[in-house]
Amino acid sequence: MIEKEPFVVQKDKPRLALYAHKRPAAFLVVAFVTVIGLQWFWQLQQVTEVLTSSPHNVSKGFRWEDITPSTSLIYHPCFTDFQCARLEVPLDWNQSIAEEGDKVAIAIIKRPAKVEVTDPRYAGVILLNPGGPGGSGVSLLLTSGQYLQVLLDSAPPSTDGRDIETEDEKYFDLLSWDPRGVNNTTPGHGCIPDPIAQRNWMSQNNAIGFSLEDEDVFRNVYSRGRLLGQTCANTGDDNTINRVNGAEHLGQYVSTTNVVRDMVEIIERHGEWREQQAKALLSHYCNRPKDVEAILERTAWQKGEEQLQFWGFSYGTLLGQTFASMQPHRVRRMVLDGVVDGADYATNGWLKNILDIDGITTAFATTCFRAGPVLCAAHDARGPPAILATLAAVLADVRSNPLPAFHNGIPTTITHSDVVLLLFSLWYVPLYGFPLAASALAQLAARNGTALAALKASYTPSICDLPAARERDTSGAQIAILCSDGDGHARGDIGSQAAFRAYVTALRVQSPMFHERWATVRLPCAGFTVRAKWRFEGPFGARTAHPILFTSQSLDPVTPLPNAAQATRLFPGSVLLETKGLGHCAVSMPSVEALLALREYFHSGAVPVNGTRYEVYEGPFGERGEVLRTQGEERVAEAGLRFAKTISEEVKRGMFRF
Repeated sequence: MIEKEPFVVQKDKPRLALYAHKRPAAFLVVAFVTVIGLQWFWQLQQVTEVLTSSPHNVSKGFRWEDITPSTSLIYHPCFTDFQCARLEVPLDWNQSIAEEGDKVAIAIIKRPAKVEVTDPRYAGVILLNPGGPGGSGVSLLLTSGQYLQVLLDSAPPSTDGRDIETEDEKYFDLLSWDPRGVNNTTPGHGCIPDPIAQRNWMSQNNAIGFSLEDEDVFRNVYSRGRLLGQTCANTGDDNTINRVNGAEHLGQYVSTTNVVRDMVEIIERHGEWREQQAKALLSHYCNRPKDVEAILERTAWQKGEEQLQFWGFSYGTLLGQTFASMQPHRVRRMVLDGVVDGADYATNGWLKNILDIDGITTAFATTCFRAGPVLCAAHDARGPPAILATLAAVLADVRSNPLPAFHNGIPTTITHSDVVLLLFSLWYVPLYGFPLAASALAQLAARNGTALAALKASYTPSICDLPAARERDTSGAQIAILCSDGDGHARGDIGSQAAFRAYVTALRVQSPMFHERWATVRLPCAGFTVRAKWRFEGPFGARTAHPILFTSQSLDPVTPLPNAAQATRLFPGSVLLETKGLGHCAVSMPSVEALLALREYFHSGAVPVNGTRYEVYEGPFGERGEVLRTQGEERVAEAGLRFAKTISEEVKRGMFRF
């Protein structure tokens, strides 16, 4: 493959009409949201409320609690185009059969394949995880399932019967779920049981910020972070929301290792469902197919031997690596996009994440300069260094002199933390984030905070917006998972203010701009003392039944490319596919050629040459890289861009909180 300089403007190429309107000013309504930890865009907080008002839930009256949990997959129609089930599994997978214990009801959602399981083109189920930890798989599939199906399936199946027996085409069930403690899965993990108190806590966080160079702010942030962890770990009489099995804490049972075992159960129960579905379909045929025995053999439940097809993003790559290390014989297809360093995560270090995020800041200045003043509001004719200097000056200005602003007559201030939060979020999806960042920078440089004040107001819902009745807050699931997953002994590096200060200093070397934000991600672990009863301690790596396909952008804000290279070496035979773009996960700035390679991998198992690098289709300011030659490629490009757009839209649905 001939490599070209990324983001070279080629104006003679037609652009899809859907995206022709993209200009900086149009994106002042994009999210102003904190993206916490590795959670990519499906913020856990109030996902249920978001989905209640979603167009996918129009007038259907679907409620998860109306489904009786079952040890088999019993699907019910839900959200118009989907099927939902609640799979009952043991809270403690290691308890004996004779022991009685609490159960977990896993909320599962499926976008059905476009063909029946008896069709030779049916290629099984692909499980998807959006990241987190604590991301909602239900939300992922509801918002993006239609685009993911286009990316993974062959062209739409024929309806005239001419090629009904063709096996070259492949169609998949797409399945995702809310992991333990998360969202619609019960029991859910919470920290602050009262929603008004929770909102007040977040409002206080927003007011304090995280400018850790200020000694008072440093001490306040540390004390509050540790206190939040202690609150999440509490199961006393004044906080019983996480109590299970009598006096145990739910955090003991939400580890990644438990979720891996849940995944094994899901694919086994899918095998059971597939066999039953095939028999039911065959029983209704007026004329039984001649190859009925072949169909029954192809759809038979392989008890204890069902294999996994999986696509995981961000933390989902840690989940995938854990599965592949524990169950290497079950890996049929596995794509891991935006790769977490497993050893760093397992030791609770979080020191291998923001190594490349300042490189994205540099790329912002470079692409802005190339785009010119019409497309980039922050353009400076003196070049990229001048744009970076303006950004540095704005950050220094609002740190020492917060900017007063109004929205609908309500006063607020734009602080250093506000601007860092904005940029940190937008760097996740530069395809749509860079134009907004440019507009924001131009306004802030002129001491105009009106647009950012509107964003802050939009994503800090009022108390009146809270649901009238909310049985359980599950916003603490991320804390429970990442803290209980980590090595408890390693938490000494944040166990005191002095130790936390040293940690902040180490991160500052990696990113002078964003280190303060990242330092707060695992701070609650200083107070969360609950330990997972079942925890995978490594080592990560194994020779899997089929090679894993790792994917990454060239520059990723929180899962840098070297993580993917390291993980590829740990799983012999696996390969790394690099997209020459920017953002969190390769899908955030898609390459059509890379997406086609990913599809081919799921269809046939073929992997590209290790280290293959692909051009992106479109850059942040309309730059064009790939040339599309077929309608099929145009379909993939449109689905890829729509998926990336959905990422941006889902980011803004998250609360403005940290």
